[in-house]
Amino acid sequence: MKKLEGNKLVALLLSAGMTTALLAACSVNTDQLGQGISELGGAFNTTAAPETTIAETPASQSETPSETTEETTAETTPSATPTATPSPTPLPQRVDFSDYTEIDLTDSFEVTVEEFDESAHSDDDTVEFATFTGNRLVVTDADNETARDAINLVVDGFYAEAEGAYQNVVAQIKSEYLTTGVIENAGSVYVHFEYFTNGRALSVLMIYVVNVGEKADRKVDYATFDMLTGHYVTLNSVVSDADALERAMKTGLADAIKAKALETAQPTVTATPTPTPAAVTTTTAPTTAETTVVEPTINEDDLPKASDFEIIYIAPSASDVEGVHKVTVIGLAKDGIIYEAEVEIDSYADLFNRYGTSVFFV
Repeated sequence: MKKLEGNKLVALLLSAGMTTALLAACSVNTDQLGQGISELGGAFNTTAAPETTIAETPASQSETPSETTEETTAETTPSATPTATPSPTPLPQRVDFSDYTEIDLTDSFEVTVEEFDESAHSDDDTVEFATFTGNRLVVTDADNETARDAINLVVDGFYAEAEGAYQNVVAQIKSEYLTTGVIENAGSVYVHFEYFTNGRALSVLMIYVVNVGEKADRKVDYATFDMLTGHYVTLNSVVSDADALERAMKTGLADAIKAKALETAQPTVTATPTPTPAAVTTTTAPTTAETTVVEPTINEDDLPKASDFEIIYIAPSASDVEGVHKVTVIGLAKDGIIYEAEVEIDSYADLFNRYGTSVFFV
């Protein structure tokens, strides 16, 4: 048996004494405590918790209300009232350019070409420095003001460039006159606008030439506009293969020039009457005539070939023949000469895209 030390023995005895005193002081009803603990445990035991009893209704009775409800519903449901079918909402209006291609825009699209002639002189009007002649093109009226302004912006810009060249010539020659008292050569500036239209597109050929003595400088420009929108129309915007169309139009232009030259120089037929004999018999001799054929003197080697054209322009043109579409082909040859002729384009329709068809095949 282990021997407890003094302090530990005293602590143990005091603990036992306190426990006995506490039990003696509290009078505990162990029966009620046990019952309370039992009820508390039952409250937390969910599996043992009493279920609410619901009285079962016999099957025959439970089906009866359902059937009755369905019958009642069938009897009380009113017949459906027919509703008027609403009209479909109309689609928004769509801009169809195929309609516009048939409209003759020349009635509502007015172009004015003004001829002019002016000159600059010395203060005493004894010496003429330079002249400025030609014409000026302006779109004066159009339903689409945007198209009008867009076209005028381009043609006015070219005219202003020609006018600036004229002012430079005047200043140059005037300076020469003020310095020496004489001028060697007077100058001149010539500006020219030429337009083509098929009712949908407007093409403008613009040229100005500056001459001072034997020196001449020329500027050529060209533009095609959609008269509906004012958009600048380029060849690449209307055809799928611009190079193929240019080659075809160069050949077409050369052929048209040749045909025109041959037509102009067609053989002429002259009739030379045979004199009536002086001695008249009872049978009068009829007057006869000899036919003389004058052969054309055109040398085809002098006519331009397709390869002679450095620059080609294609302008939509109107046609008087139903189903025939034409363009005016403008070619700048290597020798500086500008040629133009009408060429049919129906055989080249497959080269044009959808937009090009609406612009050129009006």
